Amino acid sequence: MTSSSVDEENAERLDWEQELLADHRWGRLRKWLPESYGPVDEKRISNEHTRLKKLWENAQPITKAAQDILRSIIALEICNWNLEESIMSLCKAIGTKTPPRLRIGHSYSITEERWKRVWAYYLTLRKWLPSKGRFTGYETLLKICDPDGVIQEHVLNMLGNSTELKQLYVERFCLNLEHWLGGYYPEKSPQMKAYEAAVQKLENEISKLDHDSELLEWMRMDGRRGWIELCHHKAFRRFDIHISSIGSGKWRKDMPLRRIDGLERAETVEKYLFAIEAWINGVETSQNAPDKAVFQSIHELLGEKDDTKLFLASLLVSLLRPQQLAARQRAERRARSHKS
Repeated sequence: MTSSSVDEENAERLDWEQELLADHRWGRLRKWLPESYGPVDEKRISNEHTRLKKLWENAQPITKAAQDILRSIIALEICNWNLEESIMSLCKAIGTKTPPRLRIGHSYSITEERWKRVWAYYLTLRKWLPSKGRFTGYETLLKICDPDGVIQEHVLNMLGNSTELKQLYVERFCLNLEHWLGGYYPEKSPQMKAYEAAVQKLENEISKLDHDSELLEWMRMDGRRGWIELCHHKAFRRFDIHISSIGSGKWRKDMPLRRIDGLERAETVEKYLFAIEAWINGVETSQNAPDKAVFQSIHELLGEKDDTKLFLASLLVSLLRPQQLAARQRAERRARSHKS
């Protein structure tokens, strides 16, 4: 099939189909896990697509409320900071056939409290940088975002004493945070042009003082290194990794890889997917459930089956399942690599 034919086929697919087949969903079996699935990749993906298309057809016509639920399902990924509450909210929405009240997925899910925490990191770093004036406006905002000074103390302890190189790195990291606080800059926008110009200047200065720095490589947003999305469940740990590395002068000196995060995330996801799949398959006993309380709650929320509920619940499971497999596989690969 030519690339133009593929583009035409993708254009004809519904939003949920495009999401299902995307590289960050079932496409991961093809892209990330070839040694595990090999030649069965395409067949498995095709079968999943066919199965859901049948459920979609059975669910027609789809109501506006169901379309709203569908959009929220598409927006949720296992890396989201509010994953567990989001899944429960979606189950309630599916069961009642009303749009979820919770804001679900990506930056849309970020609460005011979480924004304040991000701002507290950013403002603390800005306040730490040298200033000719004795007073700055950062303190005023920090009283709102971090009134007890907990985050400020945490960040300052990681940074340690100021040096020219640390100052350059902190400014570089602040640029990344600004990029996300501004809602992600559009391509060729004034903000992006300013960001890119500042990045080039700072990295040139850093390279003069710190040749072949692994820390600088991880700070770069291009190539996806330094890609710290604020809606990610490990966003603040990643902040700490960067800041502590600046403080120590070496990448991950004080915060080495844990190698178990993917396994823990996969186990968390399984509690919910197991329960939803059991409901789909008509299994009412929680005997083998990894979390009996979650199993019971999800079954109560979903209620009686019908075609619309079956499609929405099945899609929710199907979109999260490949990400769970990828998380587990990556963690296992890292564990094997560490042992060898």
